[in-house]
Amino acid sequence: MSQAEEPNMNHLQLHQAALPDLSANQISRLPKDQLAQFSHAVQELHDWSIQMRGRINRGLEQRYDEQIRQANSFGEEESARFRIDDGDLQIDVSQAKEIVWDQEHLTQIADRMVAAGDRVQDFMEVHLSVSEEDYAKWHPLLRAAFQPARQELVIEPQFKIHWVGEVQL
Repeated sequence: MSQAEEPNMNHLQLHQAALPDLSANQISRLPKDQLAQFSHAVQELHDWSIQMRGRINRGLEQRYDEQIRQANSFGEEESARFRIDDGDLQIDVSQAKEIVWDQEHLTQIADRMVAAGDRVQDFMEVHLSVSEEDYAKWHPLLRAAFQPARQELVIEPQFKIHWVGEVQL
């Protein structure tokens, strides 16, 4: 970014008060065009906010790389919590570690355990599920046996507004 393209770094503030604070009832009564524009603007703001939060986090990682590496070298805990002091600025850092298990490998281990007569549940968390596509194809008697274990939950709806014929990305 050239000097001419640099944003004014003296006024890096967002003001929530400058945004409309509409109730659900007010939103429900907006004319269609305003509803669509408002929904689109909020989605763009949301997407921008997520993108900007990522950039800020990467910028903080770059700026405080040495302090983060030093703090992370102290142990093998599930998450690291520490504070970086930069003069009169303090940054609290929380960095969780995520453990991911190879499902294919765990399945092979579970199969060997079952063959040996061991209870897999004593060593692993087991989550059983049935695909809805398969369930729909089953004979009604088989479905009836599984029916008491099946629960249908209604999830809060998500909306994305677009005009007819508008190209969706």
